[in-house]
Amino acid sequence: MGQSASIWCRDGGPLVNDMAVHVSGGYSCQSDKPGFLDHSHLEPECDVEHLLADVPRELADVLRETRQWGALRCRPWLSTAALRGLLRSLQRCDLLETTERYRDLEDFETCTFALPHAVRWEDLDCDHVVSAGQVFNLEEAESGKIQQLRRTGMQALRQGKIGVVFLVGGANLRFGDGGKPSGCRQKSLKLNSGKSIIQLCCERIRRIAFLCCRHDAASAQRGRPHVDEESGDQDRKTARPSIPVYVMTSRLTHRCVLEHFEANNYFGLHSRDVFFFEQPMSPVLDEFGRLLPQSLGGEFAHAPGGPGQVLKALATSLLLEQMRDRGIDSLHIVGTDNVLARVCDPVFIGFCRDLEIECACKIIDRPDAREEIELFTVRQGTVSTNYADVEEAAFGMGSQEAPDKVREARNQTGDLVFCGSANSFLLTLPFAEEVVGRPLRMHKVLRVIPYLDFHVSARDPQAEELAEARPALPSPLGAMVPLGNPPPSAAGVIPGTWPAETPSPDLACQRALLTAAAEVRAHCSTEPHEGSEAWRCDVHLDSDGPRAVVRVRRAEFGSTSIEGSLCGPMGRDFAIADQVVRHHLHCSLVVPSTPNAIVLESSVLDYFAYTDRAVGVKVSREREFAPFSTHGGQQCAESARRALHMLHCNWVLHVGARIDGDLEGDARLEVSPLLSYDGEGLSAYLASQYALEDTSVPLPSHFASDGEAITVSQDDANLGDCAGGSVEDVADGLDTRPFYFQEYPARLELSRSRAPRFNAGGEMEAACWFCH
Repeated sequence: MGQSASIWCRDGGPLVNDMAVHVSGGYSCQSDKPGFLDHSHLEPECDVEHLLADVPRELADVLRETRQWGALRCRPWLSTAALRGLLRSLQRCDLLETTERYRDLEDFETCTFALPHAVRWEDLDCDHVVSAGQVFNLEEAESGKIQQLRRTGMQALRQGKIGVVFLVGGANLRFGDGGKPSGCRQKSLKLNSGKSIIQLCCERIRRIAFLCCRHDAASAQRGRPHVDEESGDQDRKTARPSIPVYVMTSRLTHRCVLEHFEANNYFGLHSRDVFFFEQPMSPVLDEFGRLLPQSLGGEFAHAPGGPGQVLKALATSLLLEQMRDRGIDSLHIVGTDNVLARVCDPVFIGFCRDLEIECACKIIDRPDAREEIELFTVRQGTVSTNYADVEEAAFGMGSQEAPDKVREARNQTGDLVFCGSANSFLLTLPFAEEVVGRPLRMHKVLRVIPYLDFHVSARDPQAEELAEARPALPSPLGAMVPLGNPPPSAAGVIPGTWPAETPSPDLACQRALLTAAAEVRAHCSTEPHEGSEAWRCDVHLDSDGPRAVVRVRRAEFGSTSIEGSLCGPMGRDFAIADQVVRHHLHCSLVVPSTPNAIVLESSVLDYFAYTDRAVGVKVSREREFAPFSTHGGQQCAESARRALHMLHCNWVLHVGARIDGDLEGDARLEVSPLLSYDGEGLSAYLASQYALEDTSVPLPSHFASDGEAITVSQDDANLGDCAGGSVEDVADGLDTRPFYFQEYPARLELSRSRAPRFNAGGEMEAACWFCH
């Protein structure tokens, strides 16, 4: 464990400050509700100095200014060493900067949003002037134009001018299970080949590099016989280009992603061409402006700052300088949650180079207004030296923050008029170096983040006395709601006994709580009852560890706050009571049923406001966008598999073959990216595999290239996608690092190569006998 902080931080108002915008078309969306960091309506906190006693003066001043002193309400139960760890954790949170970032949400400039202007391809031949926010539809371009752009893109790739950036730094909060990033979830994706999205992307890079070896790249598009990639038996080939890959991770995903590459030998890429760098992370506040504790000793919930942090992270790791030294002049930034992502798309690259575009974004149609996807719009407003250099700029707006009449605007045919971002961007390196230090407007994203609720048992004499004095808790809307009853619990932490915890570089406590929350949802399969705000389950705190056991099987529906919670109005009284020695501290895991945390994220589209040569390139959703980012809904694994299957079926049908099976059934067709990037080369492959008189492809089928090896590590495939491995794997032993154990073994998986382990036996029983 490692956190006691901010669940009790401060008793503030909910975060309800909506973006104040005036939408083009005469309607507006503006809120007059107070911001969540406005404390003018609160009573002055009493006895703050008692909590801040012996706290370093600089930190005490920060806690007063940010009103986060509630993070210290657990200090009576901490040992001296544990309190020092908590104070160090609060210092690392950089509370002044965090609070300032949240306050910036309340300072929006008045602006309007217009529909991007669609440009016809014939206009490009008439000295057309490119301006910000224009949209070019590749589906409407003539075949000759597409071939020209492809040749231009291939030439840039052949010359080593393009670098690829993978975005794998997300916190996976949409999955809510603390497991692998979507790009590494090969078991959940369930492709015929067993590949992950990252492997598909890497193999597409290898295929493009192979096509660049041809003297005439266009000949590959006409279906020349397949050539063994590794043997090099082909006339008129050039040296294979070097396409460097930069993988952005975070503290939550770095080890998992790195091991995914290492266990699979970098998926055939040269290890010297693959670079890993971490994006910064920052604390997350809940709707009341409080930190979310993930342990008693000082670990708080953190989240990455979104894909917009990619340039800053590249600059901090000195990779931008390395790119310039390698001769790279453009970056293709790609999200790794899209099964159909066309990495190093030569047409996209050629388009940007042909028109000298500084930054471009692939956009797609939106079939559903409720889909969680970033909208591509044109922002019209005054020039701000902080966030824009042009009055009309391409702008990305999250679906959660978009006004309803923007998100649901339709044309005469009933289609949604604002397109969504396909999370595929191309930026020139000079532009990236120019804007890397410019500030970005943060976007508010609501997420569900589980946290720990520390409370004093109401059975304690002092707790019962205080409960009678304060029988109700004000809700976010101001109404009084009765407090729930605390769950039955064993003896808690005795004052002054909780030992110091070892800080975790990869936020092990937070990842473990996400895993436990997923188990709680699975155990309580039904939705919360009406009036219930969250699932709650007991957490046994063991000071001898320090460790905690999440009692998942005892999870019940309940309230986010219970009687005696340190985060509630009585928390202050318990923390400063003269007879605190009479109280034992207890703990519950709270898994909210609705979003409870505000995550601040920036987007790559936010950089588009600094140039008037930022455009959108519209592509076919069916051919280029099939996200896998949730367990259910439009962006689930089943939808992604089906989109990949339908695309590959269309490739096969296009070359004259037939599909023997139900296209709508569960049997799937998959074409290896090493065999074909965009349908090329399939005629020769089918001719070599099937009789000429009856080219009928059965389902399911997997078309693999000649000599393609299974690069998926068997150990990696068997681990599963959630933080916990198989039951047999966990039963082999226990990890000695301090984090949460669960009552049955679906828990955080550790590195097989570096994790300390010992055999099961008496120690296993001693650690977990009380779970049952």
